[in-house]
Amino acid sequence: MRRRVAIIGGGISGLAAAHQLVQSDPSLDVHLYEAGPRLGGVIQTVRKDGFLIEGAADNFITSIPSGIKLCEDLGLADDLIKTNPNGRGADVLTQGKLEPIPSGFMVMAPSRIWPILSTRILSPWGKLRSGLELFIPKRKGADDESLKSFVCRRFGKELFDRLVQPLVGGIYTADPNRLSVAATMPRFLQMERE
Repeated sequence: MRRRVAIIGGGISGLAAAHQLVQSDPSLDVHLYEAGPRLGGVIQTVRKDGFLIEGAADNFITSIPSGIKLCEDLGLADDLIKTNPNGRGADVLTQGKLEPIPSGFMVMAPSRIWPILSTRILSPWGKLRSGLELFIPKRKGADDESLKSFVCRRFGKELFDRLVQPLVGGIYTADPNRLSVAATMPRFLQMERE
């Protein structure tokens, strides 16, 4: 008898799970159920009034090769647009103006002092609070923590609101209170432990 698998939800996770199951065992009878009018969940691209609008995440972290492998398996490798090393980098909207992300800011944490001290994105208090991260003790316990909780605990809420959330929003289109830091950014947990 053929084994049957039901996947509830045709968002990116459901589609990726269905793909993985079929790849790992083609004999499975995989059924995908989606309540909405189309597959893809929040991921969509809309052309409107001459603009290309991404309705969700428009990028993914390439340091984990499984995302690129999935694109290759689906025949999408040639459609990937790599980061332009000559580009300006990312900007965030601050007080009505686009401000460049400080040099050396690694998705969730500053790696260089001067760019953080000189940025107009953070207030003096936000800069001071993020600098106090050096004195924040390691978290005790092994239970999971949300992405927002981790960043706010280590660097302060302002750094989360003004820098991390806009950057992470381009990668994960989920509530940062519900995103597991262990699942999304495990290297930062490792850095905290070390």
